[in-house]
Amino acid sequence: MEIESLKGKVNPQHTALVIVDMQRDFCCAGGVLDKLGFDIEAPNQLAATLNGFLNRARKILKFIVHIKMTQVPELRSPALVEQYSRAGLERQYDPRFSEFYQVVPLENEIVIPKYRYSGFVSTYLDRYLRANQIKTLVVTGVATNVCVESTIRDGFMRDYAIVVPRDMTEGTTPEAKEWSLKTIDTFFGEVVESSDLLRCWLVE
Repeated sequence: MEIESLKGKVNPQHTALVIVDMQRDFCCAGGVLDKLGFDIEAPNQLAATLNGFLNRARKILKFIVHIKMTQVPELRSPALVEQYSRAGLERQYDPRFSEFYQVVPLENEIVIPKYRYSGFVSTYLDRYLRANQIKTLVVTGVATNVCVESTIRDGFMRDYAIVVPRDMTEGTTPEAKEWSLKTIDTFFGEVVESSDLLRCWLVE
């Protein structure tokens, strides 16, 4: 199907809202981003904003996917261990920080664990989307320039149309977010405002 407009692209019949890593580790004091020295005020504030958007989107969208970063020691490759050690990402795992932060899935919403930055690598996300005839992904969450962008790149490579509401994602820094959104809008998808999406869905 030729997509001629944003409204056609985000038709609820073939669109899934994907929420990436809204977990305490990436939004709260004591989480990995905080320990790395990144300002977590923006990710922390995103939770309330995203909740407002999500509650309105739930009125029209049937397919809502929560992606959850999950630590499995047996899946830690030598390359991952070396990178994390060199970059200062290595830390003692605290399961409390893996919990969702404010943006909590409802019973009828699917939660897909992931083990790398991308929500597609070694997960059943692609199978779930194809089983439900999904063509477009509206991608939100944190961090724009890491897991959100990684998921978007892999989604585009699998032929999904990508739409990103710029005000429903936050990066490791404001500058990193803007550069990531520019890259996404040029090469991988369409960056819009969340209000544009709500107008397309006729949600008040």
